[in-house]
Amino acid sequence: MSTYERDGLTLAYSVVGEGTPVLFIHGATGTGLFDWGSLAEELSSHYRCVMPDLCGHGRSDFRRSDYSGEELEFDLLHLIDHLGLERPHVVGFSYGAEVALMLELGAPGTARSLVLVSPGTGRSSAARIPSVEYLQRVWPPSLRRLHEAHHGPDHWRSLVAVLQEDSARRPELPSEVLKRVGCPALLLAGDRDDPARQRQARRFAEANPLARYVEITGAAHAAHLERPAKVARMIGDFLAEVDAPAGTAPMPRSTGDPS
Repeated sequence: MSTYERDGLTLAYSVVGEGTPVLFIHGATGTGLFDWGSLAEELSSHYRCVMPDLCGHGRSDFRRSDYSGEELEFDLLHLIDHLGLERPHVVGFSYGAEVALMLELGAPGTARSLVLVSPGTGRSSAARIPSVEYLQRVWPPSLRRLHEAHHGPDHWRSLVAVLQEDSARRPELPSEVLKRVGCPALLLAGDRDDPARQRQARRFAEANPLARYVEITGAAHAAHLERPAKVARMIGDFLAEVDAPAGTAPMPRSTGDPS
């Protein structure tokens, strides 16, 4: 585990492998290694896999007063500059997929490609916003424990609260904004994932010719953890295709789940 500094906070990250850089962004109350450690090991023979702990998560410092997705973008841009990653592939899961999309829209050209697992494009006007109390009742114990060593046993409650507030205030992105994503994008969701996320991923792929949506059979929200071998193969193939020399066949836009 290594660290870097931004705006008075010490932020942690891990790196495995050598080659073309890939920046992995974990989900809400996850950590870089928890969400992406196994996949990064699969890719490490060809890629330099960088897995930060977002602000307040794992071993990264926390400041609740100005916590937002925009601040996380600045943290990640600073990390990219700190490590000299230039244009990394960016892979995100759930809340991390939303941050990855915000990163590319806020600083166009940052990402060589996007891989968004269970992506979201903002809160729709019709969506019911769950209360913080409800979320804290149902939050998985495995995610609660990830932050104890650095922040204490009840820190996850603060994380759930600020993440819910940040997600609730960001409206769903219109199709004309999704069209502005100028890099190849692979959108993955389990066939048992939240239908709203599936709908948003389909709409993204319909709006942007550089995006492809695939549903993973037998997976729910965390397809990369539930079907790790299949998702690792799909992501590895996609990254190799993006990195292939110009003039090769374009990425197909089917929505099937390859075996």
